[in-house]
Amino acid sequence: MLHKVISTSGLTIDFETRSDVDIRKRGAYVYFDSRLTAPLMASYQINDGPLKRWRPPAPCPDDIRAHVEAGGIVSAHNASFERLLWQKVLTPRYGWPVLATEQCRCTAATAAAMALPRSLADLGAALDLPIQKSLNGQKLINWFSKPRRSHKDEIIGRLYFNEPHESPERFEQFHDYCDDDVRTEALADRRMVPLSEYEQKLWVIDQRINDRGVRIDRRSAIAAQRLAKKTKQQLDREMHAVTGGAVANCNQPGKLVAWVREQDVPMGGATKAEIEELLELEDLPSPVRRTLELRQEAAKTSVAKLASFLARASADNRVRGAFLFSAAGTGRWSSVGAQIHNLPRPRREFNEAHLDLATLFDAFRSSDPEWLKTLYGDRLGRPLHLISDAIRGFIWAAPGHDLIAADYSGIEGAVAAWLAGEDWKVQAMHELIANPELPDLYRRAAARIFNTTTEQVTKKDPRRQVGKVAELSLQYQSGVAGLTAMARGYSVKLDSVFDPVWDAAAEEQREWAERRYEECSKRGEQTTKDLTWEGWMAAELVKIGWRATNPMIVNAWRLLEDAIKEAIGNPGHQVSVLKCSYLVSRGFLWCKLPSGRCLAYGTPQVRAVEVPWADRTLPEEKRETKPTPTALGVNSVTKKWERFALYGGLAFENLVQAIARDILANGIVQAEARGYPVVAHVHDEIITELPKGEGDLDAFAKLICTLPEWAAGLPLSASGWRGKRYRKD
Repeated sequence: MLHKVISTSGLTIDFETRSDVDIRKRGAYVYFDSRLTAPLMASYQINDGPLKRWRPPAPCPDDIRAHVEAGGIVSAHNASFERLLWQKVLTPRYGWPVLATEQCRCTAATAAAMALPRSLADLGAALDLPIQKSLNGQKLINWFSKPRRSHKDEIIGRLYFNEPHESPERFEQFHDYCDDDVRTEALADRRMVPLSEYEQKLWVIDQRINDRGVRIDRRSAIAAQRLAKKTKQQLDREMHAVTGGAVANCNQPGKLVAWVREQDVPMGGATKAEIEELLELEDLPSPVRRTLELRQEAAKTSVAKLASFLARASADNRVRGAFLFSAAGTGRWSSVGAQIHNLPRPRREFNEAHLDLATLFDAFRSSDPEWLKTLYGDRLGRPLHLISDAIRGFIWAAPGHDLIAADYSGIEGAVAAWLAGEDWKVQAMHELIANPELPDLYRRAAARIFNTTTEQVTKKDPRRQVGKVAELSLQYQSGVAGLTAMARGYSVKLDSVFDPVWDAAAEEQREWAERRYEECSKRGEQTTKDLTWEGWMAAELVKIGWRATNPMIVNAWRLLEDAIKEAIGNPGHQVSVLKCSYLVSRGFLWCKLPSGRCLAYGTPQVRAVEVPWADRTLPEEKRETKPTPTALGVNSVTKKWERFALYGGLAFENLVQAIARDILANGIVQAEARGYPVVAHVHDEIITELPKGEGDLDAFAKLICTLPEWAAGLPLSASGWRGKRYRKD
């Protein structure tokens, strides 16, 4: 893998545009497809030269033309916007020179790769730049870039914009704003470490994947929207009838909670988890059960997902621009707009039914709720549930083509074991790859937790599900809270697990768990309030059992935290740990991954941080703390650059997910190089689209598992499917 740093000097440019399309709702590709989308202005700078301006109808400036035709670099913030404007509007309609995607550089991607804010305003603040993005820009964008209401003397229904010549002073302010963006981008670019040559090539591939897009079954999506509307009307009528009018429709959670309480059934709220918990009660009165089921089905968000698909689909029915490069500090992608990474999981009964998708989508196209119930019964055939179950199927291949998809098998678990040196687990994974009939890791984890054998823990043994929950929730240093949340997601009842876990535990493990419960209960920890004693103890004993069988992973947490502390205390000194190394330089803590790529953590410091087991009944200044590495990074929720504690478990999670991302990236590169054009990737799954008869599923799965030299020994496998419609195996 190449990690040479590339030069970013060249043309820095920023455009302001206007359009009849709402880019936030419909995306950049539909935006630039509109014939009414047009540039209003540009500000630019070439090789740190003077700032210049361009406005239509003037031709492309000579210096820009010469620079681009000579193969020069074009840099912009969120460069996909400028690239699409250039390629879809400026070149075909305004005669600008052809711009190759390979010539483009994105300062937002550069920032994200350094765990800096992606927003230009927040990036300028984080870097403390002498020039900052103007905060008046949004008002000017709203004024010039979006259609306005028609005036009294204008034709109603016709599209009008505020024209530059009508407000010359305000338009000049708009160009000043554009100037400031370029100055800010250029300054930020000089402060940041550019993407490596390999990562820049990967960004170009990412742009191509976004350009290809995924095809939407428009006809079925529109019919399913009609089906959903009819179904919701039926559900609302039934809700009104069952509650005697107390709850007029399913979208009144407050009234529903009040009505349920009036039936002598305690109900805290109408969240998904609370409704699911109530529905598990065997003695729930029939009318209450039915109202909760009605609310549960009506609350499905799949219809909104269909609306997003349709809004963002171009004229050829392909949704483009769904993937965001380096969205997380680990370098992992996320999905934007149509949110293809965030599609709901099908119900268990849907998976077990193995429905024929062609028949199901024919039924969707009927837009008849009763026909679905006739085909699949009252329970399985609930229309909104079925739309949600089959939401992936609204993505399908072009005529005469198939989708080929392969998903890495348990890649985070494999990377964690390989990275930490948990040799027994690495060996077990290699054995499973060679012989899939052997007991899987979930059975092996359960056998160790329950002190039994894998022969006793069969595929259908409920203890296997406990092993799965433990494997998925505990390798990043989480405890009872994390395991409980995962158990709820997999319908594992911790209370029912208590007896066998208690019997399997050693005496010292039981005593430790009892002391922990007393300590946590005294501190008022929420888990001791939310769980029964048996449920809490079961979770703690599962945690203890899992940690006892994964000592190298547990040890890795401490090793990483110690290494980070050492690196922070000795700037410029490289500290090697596991298969990585840490170094503090230029105000960042850098973590060099096995691939050679680096993770970045801003302004690292060791600070006194409140320990998770601190007594919350004490005043804040008296609670127990410990010296902990901290750094600045982008909060995944607020998107702000905030300080956080980089404890061992989090550092390990970052490394595992970053390495898994590098494996995915390698798989994408391999697929592209061997004639498998990637149209989507969802977490650890790669999806390509090929003409029928071309390509081979087994060959594709093996291809994306081609290990780079740095990943030697990693137990990696993938499995997948080939078909017309996207699905979750």
